[in-house]
Amino acid sequence: MKGEIYNEDSIPVHADTIVDRILIKKMATASGIITMKDKSGQDSIINLSDSFDLRKPVVFTVYAPDMQNKKTYKVDVRRHKHDPDSLLWTYIGKIQDEITGAQKTVRFKNGYYLYSVVNNTLKVYQSNDLKQWDGGKATTGITDGLPTSIIAFDEEKLLLASFANKVYESADGISWKESDKIKGSISTLVSLWEGPEGDRKLTYIKEENEEKYICEVAESFSEESEKKIKLPANFPTEDFSYTTIKKESNTYNIIVGKHFPSVAIDPETTTTIVWGYDGNIWTDLSPATNPVSYCPEFEHPVILHYNNQLYIWGDEFKSIYTSRNEGVSWSPANPKFAFPHQNKGEINTGKSLFEGRTNFSVIHDTEKDYIYVLFSTSNVAAAENNIDHRSQVWRGRLNSLWFLHSRR
Repeated sequence: MKGEIYNEDSIPVHADTIVDRILIKKMATASGIITMKDKSGQDSIINLSDSFDLRKPVVFTVYAPDMQNKKTYKVDVRRHKHDPDSLLWTYIGKIQDEITGAQKTVRFKNGYYLYSVVNNTLKVYQSNDLKQWDGGKATTGITDGLPTSIIAFDEEKLLLASFANKVYESADGISWKESDKIKGSISTLVSLWEGPEGDRKLTYIKEENEEKYICEVAESFSEESEKKIKLPANFPTEDFSYTTIKKESNTYNIIVGKHFPSVAIDPETTTTIVWGYDGNIWTDLSPATNPVSYCPEFEHPVILHYNNQLYIWGDEFKSIYTSRNEGVSWSPANPKFAFPHQNKGEINTGKSLFEGRTNFSVIHDTEKDYIYVLFSTSNVAAAENNIDHRSQVWRGRLNSLWFLHSRR
């Protein structure tokens, strides 16, 4: 017997005001006495009329009637060390400091591929775990700069759309060739939709006769399977981000992007229009005219389906918005769901370590519930507060999800 007394399930992190003054009504032994140290460090018979501060372990000793034999016990009220509603962020490594511009990152063949233009050359950097990165390799077969979009269609091929409105494909992420799978002038890929039965559809924007169309094509890439509709009003045209919501009977892609021109609620307020795609139909989800529950406009928007909610943010990392009803209405996220701040241990105090930064990409690890943010080297406010703005990779996870994973 170690003499340890504790609760198996930890109580909430903010329980200090619950356990700092606990009144113990009964503590007895068959014979002998119970003592604990007084302020001077001497043994003193325990006084149950006083409350106990259990924010720290309390030690008491039980003496036998002969006052020679004794046993010491420790009472430890265990509390969670982290707020379950907060994001816990960790710096996990760097990429390469030569990466200073915009970037695109994609998961492919159980690895990660980051693309950026360095010294007028499109380079690709590879990693198996997002912590350790190679020195980068020059891509071949493409000379159109950073792609407008890149999607891993399956385990065998990557697809990208270039600024020259061409689609390229690659089996290794390094060597590229112009693809014959999609015909026409393709300005950007939008999303990959995967149905409950494993069928896939690629969506993209095509330009024909000075008109824009939102298109879909089945995984066979047959011309007969391509469907197109004229680009709806308020549909974004570039810089797309999408996430997936899976339900029992179907799968939905939730999509945001950049609008030209911006969509305005009033002369001083612009908004992000959120779209949904169920494999057949595009739906405008946002109440664009609602001045209360709209989603504000973000530069370089990123959208995630995380812990059964949608989250969105963009360049400069000044705010996060969330939706609990699949993109219909939006509000500022819980202040605890935030980017890392300089004053560790406090909520939203001081300037965010990410604030002001651009040229980033995001990877969502849906298996372990991590959010990875990958930064290019930046000189934004480099001298301000000595914030490190070299290439970095940060990893965040909601503490409540960490608790779930730790119990598995």
